[in-house]
Amino acid sequence: MTYVTITDHNTFEGSGILSEKYEDAFTGCQLTSYFEDGCKIHILVWGFTPDQFEEMVKLRKSIWKLREYIFDQKITYSVAHATYDLNSKLSLEHLEKLVLMFDVFESLNGSQNKVSNSTWFDYLKHLTEVKLVELSERHQIQPSGSDPWVKGFTGGSDDHANLFIGGTYTMSNAGNPEEFLKAIRSKRSFARGRSNDFQTLAFTVYKIGHEFSKAKSRPLSYTPLASVPDMIFGNGKPSLIDSLLVLGMKAESGYRRSIAELVDELRRKKDPTVEGNIDLVYDRIADIVDNVISGMIDNVLAKFTTGDLFSLAKELSAALPGVFLLLPFFTSLKLITHNTPLLASLRKEVPGHRNRRILWFTDTLIDMNGPSVTLRTLGWAFYRHGIDLRIVACLEPEEMTDDLPPNTVNLPYIYKFDLPYYDAYKMRLPSVLKAMKELHSFEPDEVLISTPGPIGALGLMLSKLLSVPAIGIYHTDFTNELSEIMEDMDDNSAQIVEEGVRWFYNQMDEIKVPTQSYIDILSRRGVSPAKMSVFPRFIDHNVFHRLESPEWGDYSLPSGSGVNFIYAGRVSKDKNLEFLLDVIEAIWEQRPDVNFSFIGDGPYRKEMEKRLAGKGKRVHFFGRVPHDDLPKLYSQADALVFPSTTDTFGMVVLEAQCCELPAFVSDIGGPKEIVRHEKT
Repeated sequence: MTYVTITDHNTFEGSGILSEKYEDAFTGCQLTSYFEDGCKIHILVWGFTPDQFEEMVKLRKSIWKLREYIFDQKITYSVAHATYDLNSKLSLEHLEKLVLMFDVFESLNGSQNKVSNSTWFDYLKHLTEVKLVELSERHQIQPSGSDPWVKGFTGGSDDHANLFIGGTYTMSNAGNPEEFLKAIRSKRSFARGRSNDFQTLAFTVYKIGHEFSKAKSRPLSYTPLASVPDMIFGNGKPSLIDSLLVLGMKAESGYRRSIAELVDELRRKKDPTVEGNIDLVYDRIADIVDNVISGMIDNVLAKFTTGDLFSLAKELSAALPGVFLLLPFFTSLKLITHNTPLLASLRKEVPGHRNRRILWFTDTLIDMNGPSVTLRTLGWAFYRHGIDLRIVACLEPEEMTDDLPPNTVNLPYIYKFDLPYYDAYKMRLPSVLKAMKELHSFEPDEVLISTPGPIGALGLMLSKLLSVPAIGIYHTDFTNELSEIMEDMDDNSAQIVEEGVRWFYNQMDEIKVPTQSYIDILSRRGVSPAKMSVFPRFIDHNVFHRLESPEWGDYSLPSGSGVNFIYAGRVSKDKNLEFLLDVIEAIWEQRPDVNFSFIGDGPYRKEMEKRLAGKGKRVHFFGRVPHDDLPKLYSQADALVFPSTTDTFGMVVLEAQCCELPAFVSDIGGPKEIVRHEKT
């Protein structure tokens, strides 16, 4: 750096000493000022005298009086990190007033994230004379200076932990400090350097705590972990005792071994940088947390099965240190993105602003149910039309096939389990810290959530941490489905399921529901009616239309030998298939020439095959059929039968109708809203 100052809060003692001792230093301070409603604003001032400083301190309670004095005395200034809400009062109206009141702004702040800095800079760069006139008339404030729509820019590291001093800075052509300050006042300066991220912010706070601990002679408990901060933030090396302890911990298992391996990695690094060290430590902490959580789940399930409650409590308490490693990163991500709604408002004011960015979370992307098929279809449509959307899932590597939309994000998982009563479903628990690192950089404007499973829960958590709206898509009536599947399900179990689903969806900002009838049902169950609206469905008519016989290929129904009925969907008891079997047997008593074909797979298939054994060619199970091949079967059949009373919509019914196939559905549930009785 050519010229140097420091800007402590409401004091200039440090910069005063520097300016007296060095010719290339000058006075600086960050003053906290206030609008009349109490909204805090930080104003950077430089090159002032002690008398001027004393007067500014007296006037800083009113931003109007402080501004008048700064202008009158021609003191060099810049409005610091204007989009950072210091006391939960900042609004777009305040920012518009600042634009009218001041001419120089900090456009790059080293403690703010990239989206905060870039959004504010873009807004300021796109100001026009017309816009300033509009704002002036709206707020009755006369713009300051000449060409007030042209702003000057500064940068500052805002480094409270001595990690990135000078990493963000102001540049201009100047031969001495006086010329440099004049360039800022004349709007001939610009900002360069780094922005922040949530990982670095967490370690910044930790560094401050570490320094405070050392200053008070109360260091961390004596483990190799105590040497890690100095190794991350400086040139510290583990002592001989630390090295011996590391050797002992490497022989252990679990997170203590991971800590020892981290110390070894930091010690072996050549020419380490703070950023590189922080990135390495974050990844290793993610591994530690993943190991702790997966191990805890295994141990808890084992102890719970044996009924050993004492050991269960012991396992949970032993895992707490590892789980607590998550908390600083949750806090830092929430803190660094707390102004997201304000930034979204600013972005709308910029011509040609970027498109909305959407993350869509699902636990069941590759299944053959209606919600999964709909999401894959929408994913391809969004991709082809250039809509900035990512589908977030948790799949095995071999499940990431070419038929999935290219905008699918596959998260690593740390644990997987079978969903009870749904043999085809595999639930996977994602790595939370690795997911946070990958997804926050997408800078989403909203989150969509299709399922209340582990991935859906991750989406809900991220929406809260990123301060973006969460929109829940209600697809499945779990209360009714489980009641159909579990013959011995009691009222208490049903109530637990219902309360869990109600809590999950009530956390959303909006809830999209397939039909009006299910909005009424969910309202009676305690889900907020004000948040709910109907979610329109999408059909690709290029795929779903009636086909002629040469296009059927390998999928052929019996021809010339009776009526063909088909069922399409998951082969599960919750689809009311026991009732359908009773109906089939009753039909055969009067019409033995009727054929029934079943498209799909599931846990009830073997029982159905056993019950329908001996019917020969009158029954056919196709198993799973690729979605785009379904029209070949729909086009041959005489009618679709879909007896489910628990489906919230029934996408297969709509798809069949697009292929000119009439449908028989239950008078309970969502499908009845698709079918007009005796007409469709």
